[in-house]
Amino acid sequence: MEKRILEIGNWPPPVCSWSMSLVGLRKELEARGWDCQVMNLNENRRVKSAEYIDVQSGSDYFWKVLGHVWRGYGVHIRVNGETKKGYLLAIVALAVARMGRRLTLLTYGGGHRQTYFPAPQWTLRYLAFWLLFRIPQRIYCNSEAVKNVLLTTGIGGERIEPIPHFSTHYVEFAATPLAAEVEQLYREHEGVFFSYVCFRKEFALEFLAEAIRRFREACPRMGFLLVGPWDREMERMKEFVREQKIEEAVGLLASVPHETFLTLLSRSLAYIRTPVSDGICSSVLESLTLKVPVLAADNGTRPAGTAVWKEGNLDSLLRLMVEVAENRAEMVAAIPEIAVEDNVRKLADSIERVSLERWSVDAREVLRESRSPPFDSAQGRP
Repeated sequence: MEKRILEIGNWPPPVCSWSMSLVGLRKELEARGWDCQVMNLNENRRVKSAEYIDVQSGSDYFWKVLGHVWRGYGVHIRVNGETKKGYLLAIVALAVARMGRRLTLLTYGGGHRQTYFPAPQWTLRYLAFWLLFRIPQRIYCNSEAVKNVLLTTGIGGERIEPIPHFSTHYVEFAATPLAAEVEQLYREHEGVFFSYVCFRKEFALEFLAEAIRRFREACPRMGFLLVGPWDREMERMKEFVREQKIEEAVGLLASVPHETFLTLLSRSLAYIRTPVSDGICSSVLESLTLKVPVLAADNGTRPAGTAVWKEGNLDSLLRLMVEVAENRAEMVAAIPEIAVEDNVRKLADSIERVSLERWSVDAREVLRESRSPPFDSAQGRP
């Protein structure tokens, strides 16, 4: 069995659930003797580094994928139903690997309700994902709810394996020192709400800003910490905060290292999660594991212990924010123990099983061909 794999996805910085998953998986595969190369599609993809393969352009991406497949590497890539570019990158990489008779793996990293998928049957979007899901030998997803959506394209259930991103290493951290302005934010407010944000429509920034303004009218001693914008978004985010007239209540940080993220989360009054397209969200599970209340838009798959509000319903979110401010201890007591599994190990186990199955099939084909009698062209028979 050849143990070479090209992992295509996000490599930090900035840190996100996909990058956390990829860091853990690479470490696990390399510990098992795999040659695991990472092709970086994150914001820092053009920065050359010994840690990953940089990507300078679309053509650079294609030739680097082709070169690795030619040298015997299988391909494992991540995709969701939110971007057209991500879809194109995935179908190109998987098609190249499939034509090269290499290992082909896909992680669908989205929830069960996303912009482009699921789609009405026989529409262009439906056919696009119908094609994509037929290329890889195995598809990984976050939950049974997502698997059920993937099954609507008619692929066999045996090819889909739900393995959440969230794993034991996500909550292994030592508290880190915080910047002076962040410590000042915590000192100056009775409590601080935490939210991970960036400039994508699913984060509903204007809705969140309105919630902050309305809540501060009743509770002016409460603050908010917004974390996560990419470096190129920070100036735009600062301007947004000023335009929304919430700068006195809000601290703003770009993407931070994971240990800092968990340090901030653990010191917060509660975590506000606005997207509904996220499926089983790792930061929600991290928060609950740390016994920090989560106020999340209801997407139908939130874990037990999450306080949910109806998407777009400002009053329902405000009621939960007031409840946290007044009865946080009771909300913390209601959070159940979260079972944290070693899902990185499960994923690595599955990758090895699929690789071994593919190798066994190829070996049988070679053996069968070697036993076939030669064809006698003169006699017209074998």
